[in-house]
Parts: sequence; C-alpha cells; structure tokens
Amino acid sequence: MSRLRVAAIQLNTTGDVNDNNVQIEKLVRQAAGEGATFISLPEAANILLRDNLRYPSVCLPEDEDTTLALCRSLAAEFEIWIHAGSLLVRHENGQRVWNRAYLIAPSGDVAATYDKLHTFDVKLGGGADFQESAAVAPGEGGAVVVDMGDFRLGLSICYDIRFSYLFDALAGAGANVMMIPASFSTATGPMHWEPLLKARAIETGSYVIAAAQCGEREGVRVHGQSRIISPFGEVLAAGGDEPCILRADIDSSLIETTRHRLPTRLQRREIGTPRIVPVHP
Repeated sequence: MSRLRVAAIQLNTTGDVNDNNVQIEKLVRQAAGEGATFISLPEAANILLRDNLRYPSVCLPEDEDTTLALCRSLAAEFEIWIHAGSLLVRHENGQRVWNRAYLIAPSGDVAATYDKLHTFDVKLGGGADFQESAAVAPGEGGAVVVDMGDFRLGLSICYDIRFSYLFDALAGAGANVMMIPASFSTATGPMHWEPLLKARAIETGSYVIAAAQCGEREGVRVHGQSRIISPFGEVLAAGGDEPCILRADIDSSLIETTRHRLPTRLQRREIGTPRIVPVHP
C-alpha cells in the first residue's frame, strides 16, 4: 500500500502565455514547497482564448512550447510528477491544434501523453454553442493508462467526462486515479460538473483529480470549482472561482477497500440486445 500527496492547481489562464507561465511557476513552486509530489494543472494551461479559431495561428509546436519546457524544468528541479493538465500545441499539419495532456516524470522527461478524444461540439443555445473541433483535432491514439505502481492514472480531458465508456475502459485496463483537467462551461457547470465527477469516481472506485480553469477572460467565464474526490465519492478538496491549490493525500488501500465493499466490476453481466416491448393502448 502507498500514499501520494497530490495538488490540483486551479488557474485563470489567458491569452498571454508569458503571464500564464508566471502564474503556473508560482503555484507549482508553492505546492511543491508544501510537500506535494504529484501536481496537476487544468486544461489549456498554456493559453486560453475566447475565439478558438485563433489557436492554430498562435500555438507553437510541442518542441517549442514554453509551458511544457517550464513544467519539465520544475518537475526535474523538485523531483516531482507534474500532470500538465493539457496544453494546446500546433498540429503537424498546421491547420488545427492538439489538446494534449502531458505527464512529466521527476526526471523532467515526458512519461506519457494523451490527446483529448471527445471535442466539445455542442448546441447549448443562448450564446453557449461551441465547436471545439473547428480548431482542435480529436485524439487518434485511444485511451491511455499510466502505470505508476499502486497508482494507475486514467487520462482524460474535460468533455471526455460525459462519456462513461471511456472511464469504464480505463478502469478495465487497471486505472484507479482518473485525471479530468477541465475548462468547464458555465452553461452546464452548476448542474453537471460535480455530479459527473462523483459518478466517475463512484462507478470505477477511483480517485478523481480534476484541476479546472476559473474566472473570466475576454468576457467569457468558465466554471472553476476544481475537485479532488475519493473512490467512495467524498469531496476531499474543493476550489471556488479564484486561482488556488487543492491538496489531498491519496491512499491505495482506500481504493482496494472501496472496490471490495462495492465490487461492481466483478458483478458485471452480459445483457445482450435490449428487448423492445410494444404496448398498444
């Protein structure tokens, strides 16, 4: 059994990458100084714009991205894990960008990446319609589980949270800590964000670490409300609407205990094709 001191950093990322890097460095240094050995950032930690069509022209290729370089340097300096929630980096064809998560090892090396599978293409109405795929290419590499020993990370990003089959697949492959960095819409956040986070924790018997964007940029607000949630659905740490650091100690024995008490994955059954029963009045 093992324990891990984790921190989820809530950011108010803007279109100024240099300013964003200053904010990231300050909060990562603070979290590491307080003993965190695993730190997660939110979605789009390097840059967040009102007009997503601008991303292909302003985002840099992965090997030139200064936020990734900063996170690698900080991980090596403090000898900690940094999950750079996601960074927007230029696609190889130059026409779109990747929304890509990076897990950086204490050596400073990139241990794993994950490209967001489900792009936020919605018709919410009231000015909240959005088509992320106009600028962001959907991931092509499939689901990713990172084996760190007692803790196995299931990688996801924001809108992925709505697709339970992804988390079922991650848990089936051994994941027991679900990473859900986000920049969640205020149109749905008050109703959907925390219930979905709790559902993903409860249905898989996993910790959920969900670092989120907060505040307003260019007249657009995002939901904030970062969370760290236990495998039983308890909120261990909660953020509001300002940049902050959430802290928690996660314990592999609690994962085992929860899954023993609620062995739902062992109770799965093949149900076949549903029967449709017509009823005529």
